[in-house]
Parts: sequence; C-alpha cells; structure tokens
Amino acid sequence: MKYRKMLIWFILAIFLVGSLELPAGTAKAEVATLVKKMKDYLEFPDTHEMMEGDYMIYVLPDGDGQSRVFKFETKNRITPENKLRLYNNGAEVDPTEFKVDYSNYTITLNEAPYSGAELYFTYLIFPNFEWKTSLSNVEHIGILLGKWDGSSRVFHLTTNYILNSNKNVILYIGSFTKVPASEFTFNYKTGTIAISEKYDAPMSGSEIYFYLPVSSIIGTQTSAGEAEETPTLIEETEGPQEPVDQTENTGEGENQGSTDETEGTPASDGEAEEPETADDKAGDTKAPIDGTEDTDTSVGEQDDPQASSGETTENTLPAGAESPDHEEEVEFNVPAGEKYPGRITLKSNFTFTVSIKASAFRPTYISYLIIKNAKGNVVKRIRINSSSTTYSMKQLGLPSGGYYFYLKTINQSGGLAASIPQFVPINNESSLIQVLIEGQRQAYVQPPVKVKGSVLVPFRALFEALGAKVKWDGATKTITATRGGTTLKLTIGSKVAYVNGKAIKLSAAPQLINGVTMVPIRFIGEAFGGMVEWNNAYSSVIIFQNEPSIPTTEESERAEETDSSGSSPIFENISQSINSSSDIVFVIDVTGSMGEALDYVKETVKSFVASVPSGSNFAIVAYRDINHVTSSHKDLQFFEFTGDKNVLRANLAALKDSGGGDTTESGLEAIHMAVGKLSGSKNVKRIIFITDAPVHDKGTSRGKSSYSIEQITDELKKENVALDAIAPTSGTAYKQMTRLVDAGKGKLYDIEDASVLQIKK
Repeated sequence: MKYRKMLIWFILAIFLVGSLELPAGTAKAEVATLVKKMKDYLEFPDTHEMMEGDYMIYVLPDGDGQSRVFKFETKNRITPENKLRLYNNGAEVDPTEFKVDYSNYTITLNEAPYSGAELYFTYLIFPNFEWKTSLSNVEHIGILLGKWDGSSRVFHLTTNYILNSNKNVILYIGSFTKVPASEFTFNYKTGTIAISEKYDAPMSGSEIYFYLPVSSIIGTQTSAGEAEETPTLIEETEGPQEPVDQTENTGEGENQGSTDETEGTPASDGEAEEPETADDKAGDTKAPIDGTEDTDTSVGEQDDPQASSGETTENTLPAGAESPDHEEEVEFNVPAGEKYPGRITLKSNFTFTVSIKASAFRPTYISYLIIKNAKGNVVKRIRINSSSTTYSMKQLGLPSGGYYFYLKTINQSGGLAASIPQFVPINNESSLIQVLIEGQRQAYVQPPVKVKGSVLVPFRALFEALGAKVKWDGATKTITATRGGTTLKLTIGSKVAYVNGKAIKLSAAPQLINGVTMVPIRFIGEAFGGMVEWNNAYSSVIIFQNEPSIPTTEESERAEETDSSGSSPIFENISQSINSSSDIVFVIDVTGSMGEALDYVKETVKSFVASVPSGSNFAIVAYRDINHVTSSHKDLQFFEFTGDKNVLRANLAALKDSGGGDTTESGLEAIHMAVGKLSGSKNVKRIIFITDAPVHDKGTSRGKSSYSIEQITDELKKENVALDAIAPTSGTAYKQMTRLVDAGKGKLYDIEDASVLQIKK
C-alpha cells in the first residue's frame, strides 16, 4: 500500500496514546481516506472494523480483478436492519450491484472489482444493537438505547447479557454529552437507568448511548432464560475512546446506585483523569526562509508526527469526555506549534509543496493552508485534499509583499491545531528588489540597488521605518541616526561606519544615486539589533526587529474585507442563465468543512451581483444541523433580501464556518426556508445551494429531518423556484443534488472547483 510507511507510525502512536476514536460528523466521501489507512493495519487483528458516528465501518480485502465474493469476519450480529452499504474507492455501490448473505457473512458483487480497488462497507447502529469497544483500555459493550424524547428520565436496558455489577457504566445523551456519574443511577438487576431530575439534559431527539464494562458480564440468556457461564462476546472494534469513570454509582447495600425498590443515594461524580499521551520525539521544526539560491525551506516538519505534545493546548480527551477542568471535551490528538504533523516546503522555482502527515489527515479532520498578509488578515484559505500537493506562487494571485503561511487542522467538534506561521516574501517583479520591514513592503522614490553584494536603500526612509531619529550634516556628508542607546554614523563615500563610536568596516560605502543618499541596509538593520535576511529567489530583503506574533485562532481568521472584484467561473455560468430581475437566495452550508467555499463566495459575490440584471435582490440562508444545536452553532439563520451588494457582502462576512454534527446536514430544512421566503416574490425566484455534504432526508435519516427529497422537489416545482447547486459530484450527495437541480431546472457544479485558486482576477 502507498501509505504503509506513514501509517506504521500512525498505528504505533495509537498504541502509545491509548486508542483511536472517530468523532461523529464524518462525511461519507471522507471515510475513504480512513479506509486507506485501515487497509495497512490488517496485520493487527482488530483494526479492520471500527465505529464512526452512528455506523460501523468494515474494511474488505482489495479487489484482485477476479473475485466477486468477499467474506467478512465479525461476531456482531448484522441483519438487514443494519442497512449495510458497500463502497468502492469511496463511491457507494448501487444496492442492485451486490448481494449480502447475512447468515454466511459474505458479499457477492455482480462484477469483480478491478485489481487494487479498495472496498469497505458500513452498517447502521440501531436501538438495542450491541458492539464491543475499548474505552480508555477498558473493554465495554456499547448499546444504543434509542432517542431521548426530552422528558423521560427512566430508561430500560434490553440486553442478552447477565450482569452482576453497576460499576464503571457510562451514559451519553448525544454524541458528545456525557452524563456525570452523580446524575444517573443504574440497577443492573432490573436494567433500569434513571437520570436525576436536576440534570439539565440536551435537546430532544438526541441518541442515548449506554456502555457497560465486560467485567460486569457473568453470562448470557439462553432460550430458557437461564444463564450461560461463558458469554459469547462480539468482535472487539475501535469505538469512541472515552475516559472511564472508575468510581462506582454508589447507593445502599448491594445494589449500589440502583433505582430498585428502595431509593439509592446518587454516586459522587467520579470524573476520569485525562489520559496520558506519548512524548513527542524532537524533530526538525521550522527552518528560516531561504537565504541562498536553489535552497528549499521546510516549515514545521517533525520526525515523529504521530505523538501528542504535552505542551500543546489542544484537547487530548475523547469526544464527550469530561475532566475536572472542562465540562465538555473533544478528542483531538493533532499537536500544534512546532510539532504540527505537516510542512510547507518553499522552492526556488516559485512553487511550494504542502505535505500533511497521517495524524492530521483523518476523515473527520479538515486541513487548510492559511495565508495572512502582514497585517494578520486572512487573504487565502485553501483546503488540502491530498497528503502532498505542489502549488505555484503565481497561481495564488497575491500582490508583491510579505505573507504568513501556516497549516491548520480542525474538526467540526471544535478541535484545532496549527503549525507556527512562517514569513514568506512574494515578489512578482523579481528583477526589482523589494524591502520588507516587520512584514510590510516598503516604497522608495529611488528603488533599492545591489552594489558588490550589498543592497543600498534611501537612508531617511529606512531609518524612519526602523524608528530611529536621523540627522544630516551637509558639510561633512555625514548621517547620524539614534535609537535607544545605539548611535550610528555613516559618511558618503566611506566604507568605515561607527556604532557607538566603534569603527565598523562596510562591504559597500554609502553613496548618492540619482540625487538620493543610499545606505547599506544589512548593516543598518543588524546594528539596531534586527534580523536581516536576503531571499535570492524573490529578490527580497527581510528585516524583523521583533519576533512576529501571528495568532492562529478561529477569531483571527475572518477574511480581510476587500473591494475584490474577482470573478468565478461557476457564478459566471449561473449568471448567464439569469435574464431578468430575480430574487436569489444563497443557501449555504456553514459547517466546519466549508471554510474555503465560504471564502470563494465572499471574494466573488461582488462580480456576480454586478453581472445579474438590475432590480435583483439577494438573501442568505445559512445552515448547519438542527440535530446538533449549541449556543455558538446556530442551525438555521436567515439574512433578509437586499439589493445593496455591500450589505450582501457584510452579511456574508458575518458567516463563520464552525460546528456540524453527524455525517449529513440540514440542507432540506434550509431549502424549505428559502422557498418560503421566496413565496410571493414578483421577480424570478432562484436558489443557489452550496454544500460539501449530503443532506438529512426524512426517507433515509430516521428522525433527523422533517422533509424528504420528494417533498422539497415538489415545493421547488410548485413555487417555480430555479435551483443551482455547488456540491459534491460523487457519492450520496451527488445523487441527492441531481434530484434537486433537476426539479429546479438548474445545474450542478463541482464544489471542488469552488476554490480560491480558481478565481479570475
């Protein structure tokens, strides 16, 4: 396998830090990346099957070009109720193209997959389904009890196992909210779980997950209802790796914490300690910007990218786990700073390569290249879709100047990690020398010149930029500059300068060029304590007097407000089909994976607005997932119609990519809202739907949507609303989007083309 070397490190790190958990919210198209990793683990017996959200994932052997029958070995009791779905290289296989023999655990395809085809299937975790998982190295049985109705406080556990203890049981409402041990009790004899009335439970409709330790199992029920001494346990799979509460739900007598005939005393909240992580190996980290010709520069490279740093501020607890210092923790094992597992290699041929290691390329993670200007404003955000990609500096379309490049990985549950921002000069006129002081490009009346290897610049502008006071003595042609406790003296034509009275020999003397006094910039910068570098590839002098401090937080990454008139090939095509005044609603997925697409819309909307007929109005429906609502992640948000492009741009600027939830999002609810807002419009009615994920469909997502694809397509037809979609062109999302655009008599455009690199300036 092509990932073998990389993934061996990955699996070793997993064993060092404990075990791997897959947070809910993975898009099915991204699961293919996970499968490629899992393929290399097959020599480890229990890694071919793991839990992801509401599904289990099982990796089959690769296709050999001949075999049509594939056997899977799992002791999980899979039935048609599990709704098995087969994938070939990340694309879902049509159910009519294969058959599943649930009795003999085989899958038979109509045609043999080609040699090397990577196959896997998923199957649904439904209420009362049981699977074995390891939580902080303690074996548990996971059971989905069902959905919470928002009011019930007592639940009954249905299981084939016979228990003798209520120790170390774990309860979750939703994927991320762990119920503290003090807020619920469990009676193992009656299988009753009771949540305290004082506990403020999450919203109605959340799944309830219950985990009981294997150590509490003493047998299984036979058909006669008697206990068997040796329980038949299901195959162990990787599941949510939660810290286990090692304290017992205490109560009175043997039935500690029970809700049996007598009322027990709630247990003390035995919160789990944060699991230890392996120490990172010290490796090569950032390197200075290339100061010599034909030398490549690697940024943020590590010897051991898999281990978590004990110094990083990133959260290392699993999704939903609680610690004494945090009410809600999310597993995120990507180390930040110098130990970030990725690098940017700058090359002298005006290109750079971005490489992301396996630990930052899991399917539930999204990685970006972030580019900020010297002011710290984001000017480009490019989603990284492969482990190694080479970009052209010219392709970025950035003006000459200084920029900060860094890599960032996030997940939809709030985890984030970033490499240390590195300064990169860009000079689109390499025949001219540019000077960058504290990242800012300097402008001179007389351009800098190179004399005998030294760069000379106008003296007064240089000293002022460095914060020095300068005096000119015309009689002696002497320059005196003072800053703090340092005084410099230079004389035109003399190679001897003085620093606080001490003579220093210069490589080039100050001189008059076109009537302007020019001085050697390296000597001046270093004499005042600055760091001076020469970048030969980009003909740039770089001076930093202070270590730059560039934040990498989400709050710091709002795209810079510009008057950009960049055009989009996608929006150009859409605008060509708009021949009269229209009311247009942008329905936009704003979950955590949509960062670059949002930037793409923000940078091109001005040109789009200018290209449609006058009298048109624009509104926005931003959506995430109604099943995963928090105070900071709104599910649906409407921005009123406006004909003012500046108001529209301001509304777009207010959108922040964050949150999400399970695999699919609430796109149908958003389209329904948009159709309602368009109802009664006198103009032509249009929707531009932008997403990178499938939508919850009432017909297939049980209890997670109020609408089906059929209902929404009927609404589009009834209200005569045209719909264009910028969305995935493969997998489940593609099938859904095709039906929507067909109903709206629109077109489907590939979300992968909604890249800031595709913008026409």
